[in-house]
Amino acid sequence: MEFREKFIAFVDVLGFKNLVEASEAGTGIPLNELLRLLENLGTGNERQKFEKYGPTCCPRSSYSQRNLDFRVSQISDCVIVSSEISPAGLVNLIHHCWSAVMMLLNKGIMCRGYITRGNIYHTEKHLIGSGYQRAYFNEAGVSAFKREANERGTPFVEIDDVVSTYIEECRDSCVKDMFSRLVKRDCEAVALFPFQALSHSLGGNGFSKFDAEEERRANHNVRLMLRRLRKNVMAHVDTSNPSAVRKAEHYIDAIDAQFLVCNETDEFIDSLTSQIGVSGFEEP
Repeated sequence: MEFREKFIAFVDVLGFKNLVEASEAGTGIPLNELLRLLENLGTGNERQKFEKYGPTCCPRSSYSQRNLDFRVSQISDCVIVSSEISPAGLVNLIHHCWSAVMMLLNKGIMCRGYITRGNIYHTEKHLIGSGYQRAYFNEAGVSAFKREANERGTPFVEIDDVVSTYIEECRDSCVKDMFSRLVKRDCEAVALFPFQALSHSLGGNGFSKFDAEEERRANHNVRLMLRRLRKNVMAHVDTSNPSAVRKAEHYIDAIDAQFLVCNETDEFIDSLTSQIGVSGFEEP
């Protein structure tokens, strides 16, 4: 029995109280679907999977234990995740949280959280330590991508400076690359940002074969997904609650920004098509 210094994440599902009340009243999603929704936070089998297969994100990155001392504890609508202090430990913890946020975003559910580093005693039964307390108390005060100077509680999973510093000083190129894909930085904070993944990757095959119509269809499908996400987010917002509306506006603005990316992608396809004079080409 001892406290260990680990990377620690606390992630909370926003608006869960309303989801529960609607489910109990029979006007929302059924209890079984509500429980499946929470499974996106973690199944509790992550440690065993790492023990068997090793790190799944950046598998060649260094670690101390094969299972990354990975622990996941779910309590109602929140999850606490901890991992060893290592490049593989950190990138897999961040990827786990990013995946949870992304899966819930697909359902129109917002999340808020905090990822830090500190002491914790984390087992299947116990959860205690100053590092956990710091993650827990900082979650409510997240200010990433704030619009006003005093805005707090923005719907993002913010990353402590001590974690960002660890990434900056890490020499592992895979960890650095994955981190840059999963987060976004504003002038004051760094936070998980799943929205940048909501776009069509044009020319993923290096343009060895280019089919303009296929690319347009794929881009159109991204638009359909964005419309669905926008609708789902607003469906879970209590419009009588100004604070809830302000939080949702962060997500809506981020989704709308991806619509602009779709427009730019179509313009690029049109420009490329006009240059080659046909709807598609293959390199010899």
